[in-house]
Amino acid sequence: MVKIHRLVSLGLLLAGSLSAQDFAEEVLPFLQQHCLRCHGEEVQEAEFRIDQLSRDFLRGDDKAAWLEVLDRVSSGEMPPEEEMDRPSAAESARLVQLLSKCLLEGEAGRLAARGPVSYHRLTRKEYANTIRDLLGVDFDASDPSVLIEEDRWRGMDRIGSALSLSPAHLEKYLAAGEAILDEAYPARATASSLLRRSAIDLVGGAKNYSPRSMARLAESGDLDRIRIDLWPGQTLRIEPEGAWLRQAGRYRIRAQLSGLLSPEGRAPQLVIMASSIDRLLHASEIATAEDEPIIIDFEAHLPLGALQFALRNASPGPSLLPRIRRQGTKPFLSMAEGRIPWQLALTNKANAPLYPLLILDWVEWEGPLARDADGLAASYLPEDLVDRSAARPGLTRFAEKAFRRPLRSGEIDSYLELAAAELQQGSDPRSAIKTSMLAILCSQDFLFLREGSTEQKTERLSDWELASRLSYFLWSSMPDAELFALAREARLSKAGVLQGQVERMLAHPAAARFAEDFPRQWLQLHRVGMFPPDRELYPEYDAALERSMISEPMAFFSRVLEQNLSLREFINSDWSMLDEGLARHYGIEGVSGPELRSVVLGKEIERGGLLTQAAILSLTSDGNRQRPVHRGVWLMQSIFGEYPPPPPAIVEPIEPIPIDEEKTSFRSQLEAHRSDKNCMACHRRIDPLGLAFENYDAIGRWREKEVLQMGAGEHPAVDASGTLADGRSFADVREFKSLLLANMNDFNAAFIEKLASYALRRPMHLEDRAALAEIAGKSVAQDYRLADLIQALVLSDLFQRR
Repeated sequence: MVKIHRLVSLGLLLAGSLSAQDFAEEVLPFLQQHCLRCHGEEVQEAEFRIDQLSRDFLRGDDKAAWLEVLDRVSSGEMPPEEEMDRPSAAESARLVQLLSKCLLEGEAGRLAARGPVSYHRLTRKEYANTIRDLLGVDFDASDPSVLIEEDRWRGMDRIGSALSLSPAHLEKYLAAGEAILDEAYPARATASSLLRRSAIDLVGGAKNYSPRSMARLAESGDLDRIRIDLWPGQTLRIEPEGAWLRQAGRYRIRAQLSGLLSPEGRAPQLVIMASSIDRLLHASEIATAEDEPIIIDFEAHLPLGALQFALRNASPGPSLLPRIRRQGTKPFLSMAEGRIPWQLALTNKANAPLYPLLILDWVEWEGPLARDADGLAASYLPEDLVDRSAARPGLTRFAEKAFRRPLRSGEIDSYLELAAAELQQGSDPRSAIKTSMLAILCSQDFLFLREGSTEQKTERLSDWELASRLSYFLWSSMPDAELFALAREARLSKAGVLQGQVERMLAHPAAARFAEDFPRQWLQLHRVGMFPPDRELYPEYDAALERSMISEPMAFFSRVLEQNLSLREFINSDWSMLDEGLARHYGIEGVSGPELRSVVLGKEIERGGLLTQAAILSLTSDGNRQRPVHRGVWLMQSIFGEYPPPPPAIVEPIEPIPIDEEKTSFRSQLEAHRSDKNCMACHRRIDPLGLAFENYDAIGRWREKEVLQMGAGEHPAVDASGTLADGRSFADVREFKSLLLANMNDFNAAFIEKLASYALRRPMHLEDRAALAEIAGKSVAQDYRLADLIQALVLSDLFQRR
């Protein structure tokens, strides 16, 4: 009988699979004793029959019916109350656990199934990176209006079988390809130009303000020294005038500003958006004296068309600031040396700001800037555009790079014929070649990573396929010239060569994409901010803090990778990656500036590792309070690779404490809630994992008491103790982390499965178990070091086979 693997330390069932014998010994007896009397051969109440349901969960023919069984038993609805021989809560929970495992394993198996040819569609990020490396064009594919957002499977957005291709996708790819080629080969090159708008220009001129005040300023010649004050939450909308943005490309945007701190020491948060396309261009803290303004300078890719920009002070502040009713949405104006007298409500008598204030002098745009890769796009065009035969070499080079393999005999001919047809219809030679290139960019060989062959069954990747799998794993883009050369020579699959390439690629700047993208998917960081914290309860939470929170685990992962540190660091460490805002949020002094950097944590600081980072603690909350169950489920999924069954549909929610009753901790309410026999078995496994983090509130701040808005009396003290399913106890989060570190092999195995699913773009299945165990053994021997683990994965048979 296939053994059900268990986490020795926690008693948690790992993602595995039941054999037919296991099903017969554990599931069938329950069904025969409690279900088949009413839903079997002789009687089919509600026309529902269980004994003939398919037990082939991989095919999934009766998935919906088995889900119905699972839901009815999980909710306690079945077997019905009047049955004399009802199962115990533990027996029902065991059945729910086993059926859930069967269904999840079947789903994973279907997603992992491979035919003669496998297709894995590029994600939006991979598409944009590939376009940049292929044509030298920066393309922002993150906007859902440009390309459709990917479907996620267990937090991952690159599982090939979960990414479909619909007519809507094709329309988006066609429009994107046209825009990309128009930028790469503009009909008429536009010279770079510079546009600057002063403060008085940005507010629409003096006509929008008090004529009397503006007249006095004009008479004194002070209009040129006007500056703009932006209070917290205010947005200045900007529309560049004249012949502007007639060509898509990279533009340099500069602005001169000052940032005045509030009395509490909070700096104003500058956010610049291309508001007409809802794209964030820049975000930073501005903290500098009024008479010492700074110039921010950044580049952004902007599309063709009339864009509107928004410059915003995104700092949190009062919902109604002085004079807002009189001024509406107009920004306050100030002189270079101080506020205009009628605006003193923004400052005290000493002219010090009452709120975090941004002071703007001017904004300028410059572009389009010359692209470093201009020669790349030009290399595909023939010198003589009139000579039709001259197009073949360049178009062949383009197609081979786009398809990431050599072309088959005659494969380029159809694209050349397309260009010839365009010429016959009167198109100019450049447009005709662009039409052929557009067809290449919309072909399945570009949009998908293709592995395998319809002509012969192959178990292992070819060198060309291996080059693409490796490149999209570590760089999220197409192979470079060196990988292509090794594939052409059939040398990449040689162990020594492959190992050297992994070392080279991890040291390359493009590896930063992996260091950002994998932890984002593994840790489900897309959920941060999904339920925005209540501003009344958490006034210090703002967009800048949220960005820093999301950046911390990615920067943390990057440093572990760069220094080849152990996976232990993910569980606990004596350092983290902080900027000034995060350090302030954690109560850590001595960190200044917006850059994330490694900060040593004192023994008194209750941080270290990933689990106590604000992003993780926030994404497992609901915006109002911490959610121990959500935190426990996240820990099971992301750290242990275990996916508990869904909760019963009829479970009553925990009600708020009445205002006249004594304040009770959420933990106490949860303990009463899980006394329900339908909830007890799962919550016994889930809740202790989440309760270990009770000292952290909904946005990840440390606390000793649970501050409750409802109820009477004192706020209850936090209790972060717990007992795991295997009987071991812990008093607080430090002891809980120690228990996890004592069983690193379990985390190591779960992490490797996540990493392999990301690399191979498919779920792991039964047939992968032996290979995964071999990689895990090598990781143990190398003290779980991350870069060494990646090497072991790439050099494994698992990575190199289909």
